[in-house]
Amino acid sequence: MNEGEKIVCQICSSEVHAIKRHIEDTPQHLSDGWTIERYKKEYPDSPVISATVRDIIKKQKMEKHTKAVVGDDTTRLPLHEVFSLGAAPDAMTPTGNAINITVFGKHDHPEMVPDVDLNYVFDINLTKIILMGLEGGMPVYLWGHSGTGKTSAFDQVCAHTNRPVIRVQHTLNTEESMILGHPQLKGKIGADGSTYTETSFKPGPLALAMKYGWVYLADEYDFGVPHVLSVYQPVLEGKALIIKEAEGEWRRVDPHPNFRFVATGNTNGVGDETGLYQGTQLQNAANYERFAIVEKVLYMASEMEELVLQSQASLHKKDAVNMVKYATKIREAVERSEMSMPISPRALIHASKIGTMRGCFKKGLMLAYINRLSEIDREAATQLAQRIFV
Repeated sequence: MNEGEKIVCQICSSEVHAIKRHIEDTPQHLSDGWTIERYKKEYPDSPVISATVRDIIKKQKMEKHTKAVVGDDTTRLPLHEVFSLGAAPDAMTPTGNAINITVFGKHDHPEMVPDVDLNYVFDINLTKIILMGLEGGMPVYLWGHSGTGKTSAFDQVCAHTNRPVIRVQHTLNTEESMILGHPQLKGKIGADGSTYTETSFKPGPLALAMKYGWVYLADEYDFGVPHVLSVYQPVLEGKALIIKEAEGEWRRVDPHPNFRFVATGNTNGVGDETGLYQGTQLQNAANYERFAIVEKVLYMASEMEELVLQSQASLHKKDAVNMVKYATKIREAVERSEMSMPISPRALIHASKIGTMRGCFKKGLMLAYINRLSEIDREAATQLAQRIFV
């Protein structure tokens, strides 16, 4: 290990790579009652491992993940190992046994697998809900406020289980042809040198996902118009996709055994009750009824959001606690109808990064969140930031 990258033990000022190992190897520390838990509690802002050790751990996790997914067939592996959850009780069965899940081996479309984010913090219960749909072949719809991690939850579950994903954004202008595919003209040169055109069918993302066994992620689902989203209904029922404009192999596309349909939105299809998400549509109930699993994704528990800020924005614990305290008070004010716009975890991460760079978290909050508010809300949010970040 690089000797210049050690950290300082706050107990004895020794330079070490790992505080836990140092405590265990130092009889005096043990006799004085020191443990890694006590150390973290008494020195919350002090690192417990060096950058070198952190890089080694990340490399080991990546190698472990790589070993898990190589091979010609799928593998059944413990959920808590695949997602590095340790011995968390929620990651086990009620009797304490491992929950085995499917991890895919080598396949023909590795470029469609999302990248593994080693800093991602998994919500265990949400992860299990997603896996329930993926394992059981049931369509899953996640909805909730912007920035609560709906899309990234799907992405990271698929990344860690080596599932290919194709993500499709929905807008008011999304048309059936953008989903199913469309005929196209191609110029050809005949044997005699003459030119002519030939019509062929270019498959859309849904047809490709169904044929090759990808996860189809319908993002911002409630921004689509109901008559366009109706093309999904037979697919949500597990039936074949019939494309009237296509010929040959794309005329009828039967769902591959590994094909899965998942979606996200800001509403549950009954319209926007908050006034925050202009452009979302009142949806056809028959369409939404075909989702086997519907889950509202709430803001993370404070402790988890603090961990996310420490991981994603490299905040010290004290600063992460204050940032989450700020976000919680803003969200509570929104629930009481005293403010109109909550601060999302995404905006909180941006504010934390900017605040670290500028040396002022109030400035980070101003640039990432407060400047988007109305004049009255901006004043209230600024005053709150001044009280918390003295």
